[in-house]
Amino acid sequence: MIIFPFGFYILDGQFPIYVGNDLEAQNIVRAWMEANPEKVRLRFDRLGCTQILTKFLGWNTGSRASRMDQEPLLFETIMDRDGEIPVRRLYSDYEAALAGHAELVDIAKSRLH
Repeated sequence: MIIFPFGFYILDGQFPIYVGNDLEAQNIVRAWMEANPEKVRLRFDRLGCTQILTKFLGWNTGSRASRMDQEPLLFETIMDRDGEIPVRRLYSDYEAALAGHAELVDIAKSRLH
């Protein structure tokens, strides 16, 4: 049996649900993500040449280098602007991810003026 050093999750509304950390859990999450793209992609904005995408990842991206008591990092916002290094932020909950997305949208808007 293959065991991963991080867990796999799906969303129930705005709440992550732990599925497991084995190959079966990975397959369940992949199938769930394919069947629910509208739940995976939380927000997308394009402002000029800047794109901002916030999504649910389906697995804990922070477990490899984090402490055991730290909440899993399951959400990601990326701000990509032509010619710049992309900004990447990770979040442990849905509301924080949306707030981070809104903050990066405001930053991108301020660059347009």
